[in-house]
Amino acid sequence: MTDEPPTDLGEIVVVGQRRSEPWQPFPERPVPQDWEPEFDELPPADDGPLDPCFNPETALPWNADAAGAKSVDAFLSKAATLGEANLSAREFGRGLARGPNNSVWGNAVTAGPDRNPAPGSVSNVIIVMDPITFDNYIGDAHSHPNSNPYPSQEDWDGFISNNNIARARPGRANDTFYMYITVVEADGSVGKTYVYQDGPRPVGSPDPLRPTTLGDEVNPNAEPCP
Repeated sequence: MTDEPPTDLGEIVVVGQRRSEPWQPFPERPVPQDWEPEFDELPPADDGPLDPCFNPETALPWNADAAGAKSVDAFLSKAATLGEANLSAREFGRGLARGPNNSVWGNAVTAGPDRNPAPGSVSNVIIVMDPITFDNYIGDAHSHPNSNPYPSQEDWDGFISNNNIARARPGRANDTFYMYITVVEADGSVGKTYVYQDGPRPVGSPDPLRPTTLGDEVNPNAEPCP
């Protein structure tokens, strides 16, 4: 142990409700501190973590992660309308859009074709984006009933194509777009949800290749900003 001062890591900015390693805790919003002044007492210095909901640049990914995580409930509800008890029979997906004050909402769920009874068959879903437009689109969420946590080439190509069109819209050149993939295990149980990002990058820049490394795991209990 030395007497050298600790290294200043600078301001730590929380981006979303996700973790890159399974042993890490998921980010949480700081708990507000109650304080009542006495006479001319000054408020205590706030050296704690910044609330991601107070900054538009961090509020959007925070809310996007919440919408991606809560899409699982929407997928299960859609499956129930088809008489299915879990998400193992097909892919489910929906588009994600930016709302007021950096909120994020998802549209109605699209169900892909039944991949049963052929074992090992490939699943897919073509997500209907209506009423989302390229002015408010920020990505999509979908399930993989084959336990695969990675986007397929078809998934990625469609995602990047939508992103490029949206990125070319006025005022959207520096936007980031999100893809959420929920893994469905072999027994039909819901596994983890992973997020993959595109951006920020300039309009017309080379398209990123399909990810071959696992995306960050999203908190399944993620909540949006109040």
